[in-house]
Amino acid sequence: MPNIIFGFDENWELQNWYDTCTKEATYGLSSGNKWGLGNIPPDVPKIIAKAKSTEDALNKAKIILVEFLKTSEASHQIQETSERAQKRWNKIASEYFLRLSKMLDVPIKDFEKKYYAFFTFSRRCPFSKGKFMFNQFNDFSNNAAHEIMHIEFLKKYEQYCLKGGLSELQVSHLKEILTALLNEDMGDLLYHPDYGYEKHRKIRPRILELYREHKKSDKSFTIFLDKTIDIVKNLRFE
Repeated sequence: MPNIIFGFDENWELQNWYDTCTKEATYGLSSGNKWGLGNIPPDVPKIIAKAKSTEDALNKAKIILVEFLKTSEASHQIQETSERAQKRWNKIASEYFLRLSKMLDVPIKDFEKKYYAFFTFSRRCPFSKGKFMFNQFNDFSNNAAHEIMHIEFLKKYEQYCLKGGLSELQVSHLKEILTALLNEDMGDLLYHPDYGYEKHRKIRPRILELYREHKKSDKSFTIFLDKTIDIVKNLRFE
């Protein structure tokens, strides 16, 4: 089975602080379009806002980050949250990968052998190829199930979706819409349902119904995916 390696990436954390303070949530949040700071020091947004450039903002924020990481509060948060996440994940990991493999119609041997989970003090938890961030505010089982699904879905089907007529932006939205499938196949493994994002609130139930019908047919995942691609083509995303 694939494995998750836990850690803390100072450079990625610095970038996430900057992005949390300057970027809007692409897919919309129930609370608006601004990410919550979480436990990022409250003076960081002010310093970033007053900076002369991105480089200046990152340099000044790094000074605060380095000092913050020296505090017992910061080290305790990283250690405690990471240990709790590891224990939580160990309980569901094998079953999760078996179900994800069946859901996406991808053999487990084709999954990443290792995923890297990095703690962040922010409420914003981005992902990249083979790695993702997690925090103390979300249950790790939900966080990891959501992000690993993104990683494996894009690896297998991103080019398929692009060839099917979707733009990169539409594929990005689609990957988020499809996490509704987790509620169908992983509901007993997750701490709470995967709620998704505000911009997809209305379309997720429709996609979930299509998936339920797809499961009855026992056909390949691409048959279901073709139907979702056709739907997403006609949606407008800002």
